[in-house]
Amino acid sequence: MTVSHDERLALADLLLSLGPDEPTLCEGWATRDLAVHLVLREYRPDAMAGMFLPPLSGHLDSMTSRYEGRPFEELVELYRNGPPVWNPMRLGDRFINLGENFVHHEDARRGGGEWTPRDLPAGTRDTLWRAVSQMARGLIRSSGVSVTLVRTDGAGESVTVGNTSPGVTVTGEAGELLLWIYGRIKACDVTVEGNEEDVRRVSL
Repeated sequence: MTVSHDERLALADLLLSLGPDEPTLCEGWATRDLAVHLVLREYRPDAMAGMFLPPLSGHLDSMTSRYEGRPFEELVELYRNGPPVWNPMRLGDRFINLGENFVHHEDARRGGGEWTPRDLPAGTRDTLWRAVSQMARGLIRSSGVSVTLVRTDGAGESVTVGNTSPGVTVTGEAGELLLWIYGRIKACDVTVEGNEEDVRRVSL
């Protein structure tokens, strides 16, 4: 088993316990919308291209409507089972889906306004930190401000994106830093330090 797989199973269980109509951290999405997104991402990559290519947005809307009509429990079980055998994501699940599974698990956990971090095993924290280190440069949007991410639940490891000075320092546990770089800025337990304007620019 991997952290990505564990997060997948935990999120599936949580979705079933919450039901289809609970809020999430994804603006405008209830838990049913989140389940539809998770299934489309792995079962209909042709539709998901519509998130990035405007000419395909109609196809995404059509597939979304179709899957929204399926029973919530069926959607959750499709997601629980992982990508279909023809999808290369299945072979690379531990790498490709780690961030997605962890962050969307927290989207469902914290959607109601209670977002106390989980007490995660040390091995899970280390895996999440590796994800932070690998993905930070791709996920922290360009704002002209360098960002240094400092981990508090390890040996003080850090990663810096950008080379401006003095920049901004974001400090927190590995999972919280992963949520921050994924844009869950208002629902994660981190400390952001720097001059007021730079902090504002990286927190939009």
